[in-house]
Amino acid sequence: MRNLRRLALPICLLTLLSASLAEAKPPPTGKYDCVIGPSSILFGTLAIKKGNAYAHRGTAGTFAHGERQQKDARGLRYYTLKFKRGGLGGMRGRWYRGSDGTPAGSFEIALRNPEDDFESIYCTKRK
Repeated sequence: MRNLRRLALPICLLTLLSASLAEAKPPPTGKYDCVIGPSSILFGTLAIKKGNAYAHRGTAGTFAHGERQQKDARGLRYYTLKFKRGGLGGMRGRWYRGSDGTPAGSFEIALRNPEDDFESIYCTKRK
């Protein structure tokens, strides 16, 4: 019985660890309409595809996503993104389920300008 208790804690920790690693996921596939800042200047359509691939303005590339969900100061939970190759190559951002300024339940990708690292491009998933 004592040996069983000694094994219980490591098994519980492994279960929690595997559950947190299973959280890692890319943004939902589909088309996202992108605008720059509050002025809503059109930035184009971002298509998220299977296999961490994307297309934007006729170029194709790949991206990597964060392994763990993070939380900002307002409590918004998000995953990080880093675009490799293609038209958005070198850009970083995050994706999350929108709550303010977007229709309830929709997904949003927020991108940072690589020149000044300011988050100013917002892409909302089409329904």
